[in-house]
Amino acid sequence: MQLGWFPGVRIRQTSAEEYGQIYVPFVNWTMMAFTVALTVGFGSSDRLAGAYGTAVSTTMVLTTALLYHVMRNRWQWSLYQAAAVIGVLLAVDLAFFSANLLKISEGGWIPLTFGVLVFIIMTTWHYGVEAMHRRNAARSQQPTEFFARLRSDNVVRVPGTAVFLTRLGNAIPPIIVNYVTRVRSLQETVIALTVSFEDVPRVQSKDRVRIEELDDGFWHVTVHFGFVEIPDLPAVLTLAKKDGVPVLDEASYYIARDDLSGRKHRNPLSRWRITLFSFMSRNSAHAIDRFKIPSSALVEIGRRIEL
Repeated sequence: MQLGWFPGVRIRQTSAEEYGQIYVPFVNWTMMAFTVALTVGFGSSDRLAGAYGTAVSTTMVLTTALLYHVMRNRWQWSLYQAAAVIGVLLAVDLAFFSANLLKISEGGWIPLTFGVLVFIIMTTWHYGVEAMHRRNAARSQQPTEFFARLRSDNVVRVPGTAVFLTRLGNAIPPIIVNYVTRVRSLQETVIALTVSFEDVPRVQSKDRVRIEELDDGFWHVTVHFGFVEIPDLPAVLTLAKKDGVPVLDEASYYIARDDLSGRKHRNPLSRWRITLFSFMSRNSAHAIDRFKIPSSALVEIGRRIEL
């Protein structure tokens, strides 16, 4: 999930000290359902031998292939060195794998089908995330260009505080650019709020908030939380107010909610992958759901994006 290869699912940290000791309800319940279905469907462990053998032998072959990749690209081994070691391992692995090919019809198709399903989900999600990043990068604006546009277009600054939840990098993100383009106004105090989760249980109060003023009335606030902490963004804005950010008590929070579709000129396979990515994106867990933002203060800006 953190590498952008799987949709967001709810994760529960089961330890207040150890990072990575987690419980994922969706995965646990899915495994239970499949286990019960396999037990009922096959009736005995003997009949599952084909599935087990195929899974183990396929894993051995894939692990050897990954080891070759590491030897060549990480350890910088020569082709002959890597081939000599991998050749010995593959001789054993392929012997087991070939023998288990005869068991595909006896249950070996189960781990292969499940592996293909997970592979499709992972590659489709990564494909969609990368496409979204490229699309957002194309619609972003450089800070100097954006602030110059605010002044040249005489964009009205209205009373209030607008908090845009976004990962502000080197450019102004599309959610803010589009908001100004459509509304033709902007609040007097604008906060681009970035939430960052650290690999420690809890973050000390002095390290919680980092503030940067980008322009007159425009702030970038980065908030750090530990992995067992429940983010409370309204409380964080109180801390930012103490540090000099002129936050009003009734701030409005803006987030982007994207509706994705494939362009008409794309081939059927690409359009199918984008449809699957859109479905997973709508049903995945969103971090915003656990930020303790009052529903009356949350504004979702819908965008229809063609990838």
